[in-house]
Amino acid sequence: MAAPTTFYQQFPPPPHLAEFVRYFWVAEGQEISAPYHFSSVANGCAQLTFHYKGSFLSPCSNQAVPEFYLYGPSNKPTEIITQENFGMIGVALYPYTASLLFGTSGQEVSNKVTVVQDVFGSGLRVLEEQIATSASHQERMALLTQFLAGHLLHNKRSYAPLVKLIKAEIDAGQLPDAEKLYEQLYLSRRQFERRFKDLLGFNPREYTKIQRFRYSLQRYQQDPDQSFTQLALSSGYYDQAHFNRDFKEYSGVTPTTYFSEDAQSQGLQL
Repeated sequence: MAAPTTFYQQFPPPPHLAEFVRYFWVAEGQEISAPYHFSSVANGCAQLTFHYKGSFLSPCSNQAVPEFYLYGPSNKPTEIITQENFGMIGVALYPYTASLLFGTSGQEVSNKVTVVQDVFGSGLRVLEEQIATSASHQERMALLTQFLAGHLLHNKRSYAPLVKLIKAEIDAGQLPDAEKLYEQLYLSRRQFERRFKDLLGFNPREYTKIQRFRYSLQRYQQDPDQSFTQLALSSGYYDQAHFNRDFKEYSGVTPTTYFSEDAQSQGLQL
């Protein structure tokens, strides 16, 4: 039996979408015979995904995954599986982009799979057919760029200052600090928490916990030889016990399991 051949690559967004899009990505696989897993940890961000080859199943619900969908900002790990050759293109979004794209509260999209056609109507089928039949990744990204620009560039609502601060914090790879964001916005505590939750779907405390976990993954990638105790302390945790608890909650497994070679070889982390 031939071993699976897989390809994964990230692409930067065009400048006019850089406020909303972290990066585009493409994943393809050939010679797939055994179940192939795609997993995502909770990272507080959103993901727009289109499957142009193959079918996928959610093991949690045992239901087919839609062709074109958005998974909103999440505080839970997710997984999908295929046993076919596959092709998929995705758009990694900033935490606030999902609510701006759909013109709704972040609470309406967080931790949810939303079929894009259910939001924008049957007219979107033309776009889906164009993406599915495109001859190259560049063509698919161009179509998605056009779609996103048409719905995002004129739908910023009144959150520009908060959006700017959250983006800057993520781009800089900083340890999350919601209190610092609050201090820079000159809002009452109640106004800040209401706007924050309306935009992102989480209250500031929960968002900080998710982003601290995400920050710990970045720290590990920078120095994989450090101990988990060192990683916990450098990531802002009180001790390793708190780190282990959050890690299991947001990834579904322990740090030892997550960073093991066996876990990395079983599929693709998106």
